[in-house]
Amino acid sequence: MSVTELENKLHELREKLRRLNLEISEKQSEIDQYVSKRDSIHLEIKNLSEELKKLNRQRDEYQTRIDKLREQLEEKKKILEEKRALYFETKQELKTLKNIRENIEEIEERLKKLDWTLQTKPLPKDDEKRICNEVEKLQSELQSARKKREYNSKLQELDIEIKNLKEEIQKIREEIGKSKEEMLPKILEPKTLLKEKIKMLKEKADQCHNKYLEVKSKLQMLEAEKILLTSQIIDLQNTIKKYREEENSKKVLELKEKLKHQAKAKLISGKKLSFEELKILIEDDEWHSLA
Repeated sequence: MSVTELENKLHELREKLRRLNLEISEKQSEIDQYVSKRDSIHLEIKNLSEELKKLNRQRDEYQTRIDKLREQLEEKKKILEEKRALYFETKQELKTLKNIRENIEEIEERLKKLDWTLQTKPLPKDDEKRICNEVEKLQSELQSARKKREYNSKLQELDIEIKNLKEEIQKIREEIGKSKEEMLPKILEPKTLLKEKIKMLKEKADQCHNKYLEVKSKLQMLEAEKILLTSQIIDLQNTIKKYREEENSKKVLELKEKLKHQAKAKLISGKKLSFEELKILIEDDEWHSLA
């Protein structure tokens, strides 16, 4: 292959290197864009994640409040069941006294009169015995009447307590429902939207990262190709340089031979030699043989 052909080949390789550098520059620019977009998405995800953490903290606050209300609710329901059981038990006890009159004041008045009679009047033994029997009977009736009144009073108290407990339970249930209703638009719905948005952004970030890896792989291949092409150019430049050096040496040698022939011809014809002609003959040891 001639020097001209080698130089044409070198020109082609340099042009190819120029185009390759442009392509590498484009790929690097593309990589920078994907990295920038991916990092921007990651920053947005980070900000949204902070918002999500804030909503989770608010949700936990609501949940703690609801859990406390539920504990109160269970406690009130337990007390209500105990009061109902006590109410039923008292009701059953009261049924045993259904035939007892609740005329406590009347009985007490009668007992006073009988006691006064026993203390202030001398009585025959039969009358005294009759009055004592009546007193004993009235005292038994008084005890039963007082117990009946006590049960009725207890039932009234329990009825009020049960009613109040039901109202408290209903109030707690309403507070739980209200807290749940507040959570839905304030926390749960925004949280769901945030999670969906974060998921979508993560998919976009993954797409950008995959594109980045794809382009980076192509860039690495181009850079490897550039290294190989640069090496080929250097080798070719060295080859051309060697060819030119050999060509120049050949031309110098040809010129030297031409001058030497001219000098020989002048010397034979007796003409005067120039310094260069004389120098060539002396260097080649031609002078002594001709002389």
